[in-house]
Amino acid sequence: MAIQMVRIDDRLIHGQVTTAWLRLFPADTIIIANDRIAADPTYAMIFSVATVPGAKIILLGTQEAADFLLGEGAARKVFLIAPSPEDVVALMDAGIEINKINIGGLQMRPGARSLARVVYALPPEEAAFRELDARGVEMEVRMVPTDRIARLSL
Repeated sequence: MAIQMVRIDDRLIHGQVTTAWLRLFPADTIIIANDRIAADPTYAMIFSVATVPGAKIILLGTQEAADFLLGEGAARKVFLIAPSPEDVVALMDAGIEINKINIGGLQMRPGARSLARVVYALPPEEAAFRELDARGVEMEVRMVPTDRIARLSL
């Protein structure tokens, strides 16, 4: 499997991803891995008309994403986006090896705590970040490649 990059970003695909990160980590497939988003017809409609030159966008639940990555996706260059660290833990539990993640941002919401300048986590998300840390996953916070790398305050 050729995962070029794993990014946690609740904004999913936006200009920073398409103009900066995909230049650094070229991919022919962008997977958004999240059960809720994969099942939501509104997201399906939005991403059916969204285009990223040279890349196909696929919305999959975490188990479906793992199955894809271990199967037909193994021959593709994949840029993996998850809106939550819980999705990354679920992918790892399903057999996907992830050693490093880029955290692009989680927006402030009621009940969320600041873990970095652009990362606000609810208690289950913070627990997932702690789990990723315990599993030895390197976690960097950067909105764009030229940003200085920051770490989470766990």
